[in-house]
Amino acid sequence: MSIAGMALAALALIALLGGALVYFSPEPGSDDTPQMSDDEILEAAHQFYKSRPYYERPFLDFEIPEGLPDLRSETCGQCHGEIHREWSISTHRRAWTHNPQFMEELAKARGDYYDDQDDDFSWMCVNCHTPMVPQLEKLVIGLENDEIGRPIYVDNPIFDEAMQDEAIGCATCHVQDGTVYGPRGDTDAPHAVARGDHLLDEQNCVRCHQAEAIFPEQNLGCFFSTGDEWEKSPAADKGHHCQDCHMPKTTRKLAEAYDVPERETRRHWFGGSLIPKQPEFEEEIKALRPIFGSGATVSLDLPDDADCDDEDCQKLAVRVHNEFAGHLFPTGDPERHVEVTAVVRNAHGDAVAEVSEQIGSRYQWYPEIKLLSDNRIDPGESHLIDIDWPSAPEALTVEIEAYKYRMHEDDFDYHDLHGRLVRGRRFHHSSWQVDNVRREATLEFVEDDFGRRDELDPENTPPSN
Repeated sequence: MSIAGMALAALALIALLGGALVYFSPEPGSDDTPQMSDDEILEAAHQFYKSRPYYERPFLDFEIPEGLPDLRSETCGQCHGEIHREWSISTHRRAWTHNPQFMEELAKARGDYYDDQDDDFSWMCVNCHTPMVPQLEKLVIGLENDEIGRPIYVDNPIFDEAMQDEAIGCATCHVQDGTVYGPRGDTDAPHAVARGDHLLDEQNCVRCHQAEAIFPEQNLGCFFSTGDEWEKSPAADKGHHCQDCHMPKTTRKLAEAYDVPERETRRHWFGGSLIPKQPEFEEEIKALRPIFGSGATVSLDLPDDADCDDEDCQKLAVRVHNEFAGHLFPTGDPERHVEVTAVVRNAHGDAVAEVSEQIGSRYQWYPEIKLLSDNRIDPGESHLIDIDWPSAPEALTVEIEAYKYRMHEDDFDYHDLHGRLVRGRRFHHSSWQVDNVRREATLEFVEDDFGRRDELDPENTPPSN
């Protein structure tokens, strides 16, 4: 049936049911739904999702390109093996069942945690983690009484469980209107292909990485603002896009088993914080860290002599510099944060000062959502953590450690994620010798994503924004 025919059928069905999408009121998740053909279900869902903001809808284009049996990434990998192997260890691939944190949040959104919760908000959450229509086990065709927690579900006639498990796959970015879009579109492929300039545009990323919404009546909020952060950054002014850092360039065959030329393309690891989703993924994620590094550098600062009076001379500062990221550091999930600790020891090894500080946003979630603090670092800017200690004309040692975390410890404990999810990782460890008379600081060693060495600047750094 054509789209026009599907639309007419859906309108006829609505008329027959007396406006079913408005007046039909089953319980959320109920199977007591209108009897509809497959085409009518798909069209009714299409019309409903189109009426919602982009962050509440899946990608509605799911036409299978001619020459392909389905939209599964596994199918794509039969020719594009190296790209498929990169994607297979990416956060995109592990955004669904391999992501225990999201699975717990999804259970809360469905009301599984609370006996007194009848609302189901999960239909909105799944659209970024399984973003294509065939990945959704149930589709929404309306809202009971127009309440976002009362979805009217119907079984999805084109549900593909294997594709759902792949989470954010190849088709999410590369398939539109029954065509596979690539960087050039001039290859002799066994399927329809075209040039897709949007693949190098930030709009291809912010469909999910820019999702800000708050629903005060339901005490529900979504705070993903990486797209806006990038748009305000020097990276955007310089014409740098998400892909410049998160998809490093390489030269290779796009389909390595075939007689095709090597061309410039991009890696599909989508490196970010490089905290593995689960403990068993550590080794393969570890191999990516020297490729991407971290968005921020950490160093020890002394006050300039010109600004040094008796009080200031007793101060050091840890500098966390957002040197490479084209967005805030950290970004993404509001639970993400960085913890930096510095310990000052005298010549005998005794601790004479210690400071610890958290960098991130902090929200109050109950009884109402409220932003309590936000000291995340703008691109190109630094955050200074002052260190004070008793004045002493002796050599001192300063040890600095910095950790990235995907969630706060109390939330991690509440969801009982121990052994199932990696909460965070250390991304910087350094030791400095401070001559308190000459006012000099000398790096002893630094250990970060580029390994252990005795110089701060690594030879291999991410693209500078």
